[in-house]
Amino acid sequence: YYARYRPEDIPLPPNFLPFHPFDNGQMTIRDEKTLPWPRTRESLTGKLARYYASIAYTDDQIGRVLDAIEQAGQTDNTIIVFASDNGLSLGEHGLLGKQNLYERGGMHVPLFVAVPGLAPRRTDALVYLHDIFPTVCELTGLPTPDGLDGRSLAPVLAGRAEKVRDHLLTVYCDVQRSVRDARWKLIRYPKIDKTQLFDLE
Repeated sequence: YYARYRPEDIPLPPNFLPFHPFDNGQMTIRDEKTLPWPRTRESLTGKLARYYASIAYTDDQIGRVLDAIEQAGQTDNTIIVFASDNGLSLGEHGLLGKQNLYERGGMHVPLFVAVPGLAPRRTDALVYLHDIFPTVCELTGLPTPDGLDGRSLAPVLAGRAEKVRDHLLTVYCDVQRSVRDARWKLIRYPKIDKTQLFDLE
């Protein structure tokens, strides 16, 4: 898998920076220590190539599982959910880890749900990963326990609703807070009295 991706062919992320513009409260933690500042094309492309190789490997293994479901004749009897954590920043905003609340290179994660009988569709609905549990409960006809913070995405998946919530709140330790809606994202750094506002369009 590593042989598929040559570092010299890998473009830098569009939001690459050699330095993060300020101390976000976690500049010397674990992942950030793996490369010196300034971040450079030469130092990052090897990491990016290995990251892409890992994703390709994961894709192939998911393909094996999907093939096995099909060969077993269970495609029409199986709900497939794929999600992941937020991975790593690899030069985005000058960062290398996951210790940030930026939308790209931070909090944005993949979520795919395939349900027999529902047409494929893409949505920009705001979701949390803890929405998966009540979603699967509703899709399988199981009772959803009381007291959950998650909301079922079944109406969005079926095309009956565009969203189940208007905003998302995220937190990183005691140094970063954020709120976002469909268009705007505000990140607050309470320890350094700094605020960022992004127009996501």
